[in-house]
Amino acid sequence: MTKSPALYRVILLVWAALFGLALLTTAGSLSREITQRPVAGVLALVTLLSIGYFWLNGIKDVLYTAWYYLVMRGRIRPVRRRELHRHPPRVVMVYCTRNDFNANSLAASMKQRYTNVHTVILDDSDKPEYLTMIDIFAATHDVQVVRRENHVGFKAGNLNNYLTGADYDYFVILDSDEIIPPRFIRRMLDYFASDRSIGIVQATHVATRNVTRFQQKFSLGVDSHWPVYQSVKNRYGFLSLLGHGAMVSKQAFDAAGGFPLMVAEDLCFSLAVREHGYTTVFAPDVTCQEEFPVDYLAFRKRHSKWTQGNMEFIRKNTRPIMTSRQLHWYEKLDIVLFTYALPLTAVFSVFVVINVVVLPMMHASFQFPLWMLIPTVAFLVAPMVNDVVFHWAKMAHTKLLSYSGGSMMLYGSMYFTSLRSSLKSMFGNSVFLVTPKDSTAISFREALRSTRSELIFAGVLAVISLVFTRSVFPVFLLVLPAMVAPYLMVRHQPTRAELHERQRGKVLQAA
Repeated sequence: MTKSPALYRVILLVWAALFGLALLTTAGSLSREITQRPVAGVLALVTLLSIGYFWLNGIKDVLYTAWYYLVMRGRIRPVRRRELHRHPPRVVMVYCTRNDFNANSLAASMKQRYTNVHTVILDDSDKPEYLTMIDIFAATHDVQVVRRENHVGFKAGNLNNYLTGADYDYFVILDSDEIIPPRFIRRMLDYFASDRSIGIVQATHVATRNVTRFQQKFSLGVDSHWPVYQSVKNRYGFLSLLGHGAMVSKQAFDAAGGFPLMVAEDLCFSLAVREHGYTTVFAPDVTCQEEFPVDYLAFRKRHSKWTQGNMEFIRKNTRPIMTSRQLHWYEKLDIVLFTYALPLTAVFSVFVVINVVVLPMMHASFQFPLWMLIPTVAFLVAPMVNDVVFHWAKMAHTKLLSYSGGSMMLYGSMYFTSLRSSLKSMFGNSVFLVTPKDSTAISFREALRSTRSELIFAGVLAVISLVFTRSVFPVFLLVLPAMVAPYLMVRHQPTRAELHERQRGKVLQAA
């Protein structure tokens, strides 16, 4: 499908009108402030620009959803089915695991209606129970297991260790909890046959096996995000391999020189593939299954990995992106708006310091027009618009409201995690964190201990705001979610029945 800048032209037009109004209504006050108090005036201007960037992200979220439902839905046509050649391509399914093997998921994924395929377990595990479980599964199902002596390069290194020099035409990436449908390979080959420039085909996903209350509460976002955002990206933005549930051609892999040894290997690989003339496309009619994090701690660990990976991507790829001749301008903007959001938490902290500490210390009197509060508050909830629209006719509105409020608290409580992970990656090395697949019941005291960093951060931030502004209101939306974190952890922890069900599943896998 030919890429189009139409959506981002509309996004920029709406943003320019709104931000232009902000500039118009603040120009006089800003000019006087800069003339009379240059430092305070410049800081006020920085604040205005920060608000403008925040608005741009909010407009993007709203228009992505609106564009899908008003322009795209009903017009998306998957590629037509094609006959296989006499000699069908050689396909290998690579299952990546590190102390999180899921026999049921892999066994289900192996039930492919395609003959020229074999499965390889790329095992980076170091726990004896998982090594034993994998060896038993491999012997029972006649599956090859590849282990390496060193674990350099995280998941990327694990993939490169096997795929470089292996004999295949295409490979399928499976994460430990991934379940692909029986016609996955057969259908993906239809996409590759439709255009020789395609190097990656990414399938859509739904969240299944939601056993714990945390999964049942917050996994709704998975079901709504994939079909909407990835469909729009496929036509109007930069579509990336998303780590699993995808098929890649050997030609694209070889051209890119393998997966870059980075935490966000999927995003970096997609960029490298694109630079060598290959594209990534979305297959909305191929639905895979994935598991949502089992509890708050698992979610926080995954969030930290994503933040570190994106910050590492920013450090190493910003210049190549901006100078790329393969990427269209709107694809570059799409990468910035989606990929830079998590790591920019560290930059947002500068915004907080300016407005909560520096300007009050300077007794600056500059105030923004009251009307600017309306779009700012509206764009705070913009990331939830797609979830609400997608599930509006499918579930009780009270449940949807509960999900929306809980999600805002959940993601809001990740602010400190994002800040810490951004700084860690900015001044050190990013670390690939494996999302835990097990959960345990915890007491409120244990929850307080597990979130003490967030609580201390929120307390210090509230005190600073009180000292300098005589109010907690300027940091309320940062303090409240952090203070709610222990409640979120305990409220949605697994029950005994849920823990028993997960343990029973592990026992069945081991057997």
